[in-house]
Amino acid sequence: CFYLYLRTFLVVVVSTQSTGAVFYLFTGELAPTSHRGMVLSLSSSSARVGSFIGPYMSLMYNVADRRVPLVVFAVLTALCGTAVWFQPDTTGRRIPETPKDVERYAGRVM
Repeated sequence: CFYLYLRTFLVVVVSTQSTGAVFYLFTGELAPTSHRGMVLSLSSSSARVGSFIGPYMSLMYNVADRRVPLVVFAVLTALCGTAVWFQPDTTGRRIPETPKDVERYAGRVM
């Protein structure tokens, strides 16, 4: 019984924390300097929503099947991982400082 709880805890904590940390780091790197504070605030706010949902998911063990919370966390983790996978590689590029720099990096020069 202890092994099941430990395994569930490790899966939930490691998967959500790792994808959240990677997504937060990428967000700060891709946002232009003039908008970086707002973008990081939105990213942090979305992480807070996840931390609010966490305790309610643990209460679902008593109401629904035990696999439901694990599936919810697994799907959210897969969505975050997929979103990070499709972000552009910024190796060797300067961090954009204005929205015009972002458009230039995206290939749309106005």
